[in-house]
Amino acid sequence: MRPHPPLSSIRWLLSIGTCLGLVALAVRPVKEAQASSIASTVALVNAASYDTKIAPGSIAALFGSNLTTQQAEAATSLPLPTSLAGLSVKINGITAPLFYASASQVNLQVPSGVNVGTVTVEVFNGSSPTPIASGTASVVDAAPGIFTVDATGRNQAAVLNSDYSINADFDRFPGSRPEASGNFVIIYATGIGATNPQVADGQAAPSSPLALATDTTTVTIGGLQAQVLFSGLAPGFVGLWQINAILPESLPTNLATPLRVDLRGKQSLEPTIAVANKNEFGSVTGSVVNALTGGPIGGASLSLQPTGSGKTRNVTTNGEGSYSFYIISPGSYNLTASAVGFLTASQTETVTGGKTNVVAPIALTPPLATGQYRIVLSWQSGIDLDAHLTGPAQNSSRFHVWWNEETDLGNPVTARFDRDDLTGIGPETITVTPQAGGLYRFSVQNYTDRDLDGSVRLAQAGVRVRIYSGNQQIAYITAPTGGGTLWKVFELSNGQLNIINQLTDEPDPSNIKIIF
Repeated sequence: MRPHPPLSSIRWLLSIGTCLGLVALAVRPVKEAQASSIASTVALVNAASYDTKIAPGSIAALFGSNLTTQQAEAATSLPLPTSLAGLSVKINGITAPLFYASASQVNLQVPSGVNVGTVTVEVFNGSSPTPIASGTASVVDAAPGIFTVDATGRNQAAVLNSDYSINADFDRFPGSRPEASGNFVIIYATGIGATNPQVADGQAAPSSPLALATDTTTVTIGGLQAQVLFSGLAPGFVGLWQINAILPESLPTNLATPLRVDLRGKQSLEPTIAVANKNEFGSVTGSVVNALTGGPIGGASLSLQPTGSGKTRNVTTNGEGSYSFYIISPGSYNLTASAVGFLTASQTETVTGGKTNVVAPIALTPPLATGQYRIVLSWQSGIDLDAHLTGPAQNSSRFHVWWNEETDLGNPVTARFDRDDLTGIGPETITVTPQAGGLYRFSVQNYTDRDLDGSVRLAQAGVRVRIYSGNQQIAYITAPTGGGTLWKVFELSNGQLNIINQLTDEPDPSNIKIIF
């Protein structure tokens, strides 16, 4: 498990509410309004929870009024500057690194050298040695504050799921969803205090070595203690505390499950996290590949639509062609895959609570010429399955296209073995242009167990045959239950498709053109 997700995921999440962006928190108009009635006094609070207690090295927000006449300014690089919009801030005489500064708000990192206790806070404008505003703050050794998406310190916490999607109710944000109990989540907070190693003020936390909490971090979710996998500063960020924790498996489904973090006897407020009990929901996972090459198709679009009522879920494959649908209610669904330059494929999937459907690779094909058919075989398990097509040859016999004879030997060629699979999951692909009046038969042999009559491994391999013609998928066939090493799938004649879907036994692949 990676200790931290991609920086882009963190930045996007925090931009929803706390708006860390690259390095800076954005303004909070409500808090500004509360502070604007005090001309020369400032208030310094925890930037996540708005609690009055802050910790050394943490992210804090200072509120005041008429602090500068310059335009608001945010830091754009690291290490953080100590002056923005003409302003600088000292805490007990130590200059603080700044994320953001405006006339009414300054977001800063509390210097790590500030001692615990009541401290003075001074704001300076330009080079003047006289502070234009001042106040006091309470510094403690730890001040856990969990960031939230609405920047209130309460409600939905700023949390990423195990796949780095946003934790929240379904599609509250693009791609957001609850996380299943038993999986880990990534919580973002501030107020960790001292770390090992200690990170210099204003500098991004390193990825090696990781800056870890120096005391035990306790995470409580829904009243249950969660296993903490990581507690330390988020690499690449300043003062951002990252906690990876596993959701207790017994948690019930609750889109507003209370979340609390404890460190050195200090407790955070209790924002919420969206949890789905793993036994109540299922998931669907698989990949999308090119039927002709077997290569992954990144950026393919997939939709999972309930056959009855319910909301359609949509995902996109990653660069490896992989996709996953998480937290899916039990039931029957239509799964559709599409990509630019390929024909759309579809199939049905039944989702069961507490289980993951590992779908055989969905093999998409480029558009076909008029009269062409493309037959694609894929499966889930690692046994060696082979595609076989028989049909009328030019000498009144029958051709047999398979891995050992890759064309029908005709002139011109009307049937071709496009791809033989060596990975154990497909696809194996055959393209044919049927001749008028010809009878074509397609079958699948379990080559691994060809000498074991009655073997059930073919039927249990999640085998799928997809048939394309012209510009569409015209059939999708799954293997029947039972025993047999040869699956007689279909016959095709004069454009009429006859689904056979029978299992039998045949040990010798070269005999298949005789029996089917």
